[in-house]
Amino acid sequence: MRSLHVPMTREEWERMPWRFGWKHEYWDGHAHLTPRQDHVHVRVGLRSVPQVTTTVPARLSVRPVSPADARGLVDAFIEAFEDGVEFCDWPAEKIHEHARRNIADYFAGRRGTPLLTVSRLALDEERRVVGAALLIGRDAGATLDLLMVHPGFLRRGIARSLVGAAVEELRARGATILRSAHCVSNEGSAWWHRAFGFEEEPDLNLARLRRAFYAHEVSRHEGLEQAEVRREHARLEFLYELWSRRTEELEEAAGREGFEAVMPSLRYH
Repeated sequence: MRSLHVPMTREEWERMPWRFGWKHEYWDGHAHLTPRQDHVHVRVGLRSVPQVTTTVPARLSVRPVSPADARGLVDAFIEAFEDGVEFCDWPAEKIHEHARRNIADYFAGRRGTPLLTVSRLALDEERRVVGAALLIGRDAGATLDLLMVHPGFLRRGIARSLVGAAVEELRARGATILRSAHCVSNEGSAWWHRAFGFEEEPDLNLARLRRAFYAHEVSRHEGLEQAEVRREHARLEFLYELWSRRTEELEEAAGREGFEAVMPSLRYH
């Protein structure tokens, strides 16, 4: 994936719809759009998750993870993420290096204790890794450290089956919470986490991003007279006010309790 550099006038840029989770800048007669790398931290109470059907498409198999899977996980990582927002503008060799380091760090426990018997792989008929849910243990509890599905196997329920199997194993062990995170600009991952039942943790940085996003959208709709646009303007004003209040509440909480209380990235780095 590459960032966008679109020629336009300043006036056109001011009226351009924003993409939430992206940085929007203007210089030299161009709009410059780049996906932000901030993370949205989410959690789900395992008692509230209904039992997840863990069947996968025919000709695929699911099993726990072992260190012997490292090479297959690196290949799957590259296939799943090399064109994603997380690696926008990265050269291929840098992505490949990051994939190797990421998987090596997982098995070495550098981000938390690898929960190998809880984590799950999906394998095709040739025993290639086409999906993985890698979990780690931290002081704050179990965390979904990495979730990936090969692009050729998307929208077949594989991610839900893998995480569902991990959830059942965690519940059997008495765990009550599963945490995760996704890039703020990754719309597909955001949608998947919401559909599974994850909810966002209070986050001052995220609230500020949403406030700025809705402020721009409100400004963009001002002065337009069509009835449908006026209704949209009213909806956007409501959301701007909502996130303005939420931002103020979190800023006050930060003043009382410190920024770690309202910025999960500081607690779970």
